[in-house]
Amino acid sequence: MNEHYLVLASLGFATLIMAWLPSISKIIKISFPIILILLGFLLYAIGAPLAWPDPLWSDINLMYFSELIVIIALMGAGLKIGSIFSFSTWKRPLLLVFITMPICIAAAYFMGIYFLAFSIPSSLLLAAVLAPTDPVLAAEVQLEEPTRESEPEDKRKFTLTTEAGLNDGMAFPFTYLAVMVAQAGGWATLNFADWFWDKLLLKVVIGVILGIVIGRLIGYLLDRLHVVTGIKTFDGFVSLSLTFMTYGLTEILHGYGFLAVFFVGLTLRYYEKISGDYKTKMHDFINEIERLLLTVWVILFGGSILNGILTLTDWKGILFAFIFVLIIRPLAGLIGLIGVKDPIKTKLAISFLGIRGIGSVFYISWAFIQYDNFENKNELYGITFYVILISIVIHGLTAPRIIGHFDKLRNKE
Repeated sequence: MNEHYLVLASLGFATLIMAWLPSISKIIKISFPIILILLGFLLYAIGAPLAWPDPLWSDINLMYFSELIVIIALMGAGLKIGSIFSFSTWKRPLLLVFITMPICIAAAYFMGIYFLAFSIPSSLLLAAVLAPTDPVLAAEVQLEEPTRESEPEDKRKFTLTTEAGLNDGMAFPFTYLAVMVAQAGGWATLNFADWFWDKLLLKVVIGVILGIVIGRLIGYLLDRLHVVTGIKTFDGFVSLSLTFMTYGLTEILHGYGFLAVFFVGLTLRYYEKISGDYKTKMHDFINEIERLLLTVWVILFGGSILNGILTLTDWKGILFAFIFVLIIRPLAGLIGLIGVKDPIKTKLAISFLGIRGIGSVFYISWAFIQYDNFENKNELYGITFYVILISIVIHGLTAPRIIGHFDKLRNKE
C-alpha cells in the first residue's frame, strides 16, 4: 500500500512542478523538457516505484501512450492557428512538408544503408520515423495561444506550428512504405501502385476531408445548438472529446487520423461564428492535458535513459543522430525555403528548430507491431531515442534564446 501512495506522491510532485515550468523556462532560457528529464533522473535514482521502462516498454504500450499525446497536441496546434492567412504565409510550412521532409527522408535512408549498414527496410523505417517534427516537445517554438489577427505576428512560430501539424500525418505513408517493403522482401516485389494510390493519396485525402467536414459540422452545431434548443456549450473538454472521436472515426474510415485531428482544430479555429473566447477555452483545456501527459512521458524517458536505453546503439548510431539533428534538417530546411523572401536569420531559425520527439516514437512502435521481423530493432529504437534526446537538449538550450531574440526585434519595430 505504501508503494501506491509513493506513486501518487511522485506523480503529484512532478505534475505540480509542471504548473510553473513554462514560466521558469522563460526566465532561465532553458526549455522545460530538459528540466523534466532531470526530474526523471532524480525520481529514478531515489527509487520512485513508477512503471519505469526497462529500458523500453512493449511496442504496444509505447504506441498507445505516444499516440495519445500526439493526437492531443495536434488538436492544440490546429486550434492555435488563426484565420484568413495569405498563401505567402502558408507556403513556408508547405515547402517544409513537401520539399524539406522528403530531403530528410532521402538523406536518412541513404545514411542508413551506406553508413549504418542497415537493410533497406530498416533504413527506410529509420528515415520515415525521423521525418516529422514534433507538436509536443516543440511547444516553446510554436504559437502559444489561438491567434486572432489575419496575419501571424510571428511567422517563425506560425511556420513551425503548422509544419508540425501537417507533417505528423504526412510521415505515415512513408512508415507504411517501410513496412510494405519489409513484408515484400525488397523494392523489386513491392506493390508500389497499392502504396501510392492507397497509403499515400487515398488515406491522406480521406484524413484531410474528414477533418474539415467534422470541424465544420461541429462548428455549426456549437454555433446553432443554443439558437434552436437553448442549450449552450461552455465546456473546454469538448476539444478532447472531439480529438478522440475524430481520430477513431477517421482511422475506421481508412484515413489518417493525425491529419484529421489537426484539420478539425484548424477548421474550428477558422469557423468565425464560434466565440473567440470559447475557442480559447477549448485550446487551454487541451493544452493543459497535453502538458500533463508530456510531464509523465518525459519523466519516464529520463528514467529509461538511466535504465540503459542509450546502450541500444553504438557510436555510429550516435553520430548519425547528431548529423541528422545538426546538419541534415537545417540544410534541408534551407533548401526548402530557397524561394521564400525572408531574411537569412529567419530561414536559419526555422530550419534549425526542426525538433524531433514523441511522434517518432509512435511511428516506430507502430511499425514494429505491423511487422515484427525488422532487422536492427534495438538499434532503431536506440537511434530514435538519441535523436529525441539530442533534440531536447540542443534545441532546449538554444530555442528560448532564438525565439527571444526575434521577439525583441519584433518589439522594436
